[in-house]
Amino acid sequence: MDIQTVLSSLAETRPIFHNEADFQHALAWELRELGRYDIRLERRIDLNNGQRTYLDILAEKEGRKIAIELKYKMRGFKCTVKDETFSLLNQGAHDIGRYDILKDLQRLEGIVGNGLADEGFLVFLTNDPSYYTVPHAARTTVDQAFRIHEGKLVHGLLSWGQTAGAGTTKGREAAIAIQGHYELSWLDYSRIDDSAHGRIRALIVRVHAEGLDVENIDAGSQGTEDDVVEVKDSMVQLVEYSGLPSDGIMNHIQMIKDIPLSQFDLQHKLSQVLSEQGYNVQTNRSLGSCKIDIWAEKGLEQLAVEVRYKTGLLQSLYNGKSVHLKNQAAQDISRYDYWKDVEKLENTLQSRHDVKGYALLITNDHSYWEKSARTGTVDEDFRIHNDREVHGRLAWKGASGGTTHSREGAIQIQGHYRLHWQPFLNLGSGKNQTFKVLAVEIKPG
Repeated sequence: MDIQTVLSSLAETRPIFHNEADFQHALAWELRELGRYDIRLERRIDLNNGQRTYLDILAEKEGRKIAIELKYKMRGFKCTVKDETFSLLNQGAHDIGRYDILKDLQRLEGIVGNGLADEGFLVFLTNDPSYYTVPHAARTTVDQAFRIHEGKLVHGLLSWGQTAGAGTTKGREAAIAIQGHYELSWLDYSRIDDSAHGRIRALIVRVHAEGLDVENIDAGSQGTEDDVVEVKDSMVQLVEYSGLPSDGIMNHIQMIKDIPLSQFDLQHKLSQVLSEQGYNVQTNRSLGSCKIDIWAEKGLEQLAVEVRYKTGLLQSLYNGKSVHLKNQAAQDISRYDYWKDVEKLENTLQSRHDVKGYALLITNDHSYWEKSARTGTVDEDFRIHNDREVHGRLAWKGASGGTTHSREGAIQIQGHYRLHWQPFLNLGSGKNQTFKVLAVEIKPG
């Protein structure tokens, strides 16, 4: 793949992006249109240590797979391009940014080295000179091993300096092992204006199997035996899981480019995406004795989709727009309602084997996808945290009348479901800035 040609073409129409997700979608579209690649966004990969991650872009053509990881780190910058306003916040935290970029490189090496992709590319765009400018030689920093400036040679085990604070390294304590040898070279991506931050530059690192040396990582003085174990555990594998939603529905969900402002807004946005993809869409479609939030038909394909959207408090800017989401709380009731949607779809589609049903929940409230340490709660049966397996009768346990009002009945789940949350949007590392989606494909009995 000539990724540089693809980026040059993209820069002509999209010289700047609102955020990393905007960049991801734009590049994916350019690969599809210019290179005629089949595209998968956020392709699931499983780490050997039991953790999961997602590949930003997987491009396939003529049996060849290309793995692409993206980063987009910007200094504060405001401009108008083709009548579109861009208001970029100052992201800062260069030390963490450099670590995350090289962590992506390690991940790509694992994918390519294990034969799960034929080639990999790390693509990083920034208007921040701190990333590409050669630092002063006399200055020693805690992230010196992770520097990615022009001409830097990257190889071996890379660790934080001894004086790095816990606040900096939290969640990023492990050393990074780079198997290949890379001399970093930056190029100009676009020039928005002549201001200090009006130039956007690109770092492109190509990963190929011939350049990897798994057995002979040069540890030097930067790592320990524990670090080597961490590296081996981080090798990855692409897998397909039964019981997960089809690629199609997730691809449609990921084409929603704005933060929904309400559940009705989410229903409208997803309906619009499906309509743009050639589906005949009806909302609140009567089917038997119930109504389905979204009914979509295209050829012989029929989709029945129930939609939920629950938010935690958030005030932010996204795509140049101010976003204010209320704290909806009442998570116990929301969990009940989600399983009620699943039960409704199971019963409605029991004799309609030609219809694919999906129960969706999008939220920025981590209490939905994280497993609670508390046990014996009134809504324990209705929990929807990641990796939970659900089947059978679900009922309240000693809940008050105020909680169960109009929701007293137990729920009977016929299918067997293992819950898997996937990324939707990530605005940053702050509270409630991560949005995830739970999409369960209905399989009665």
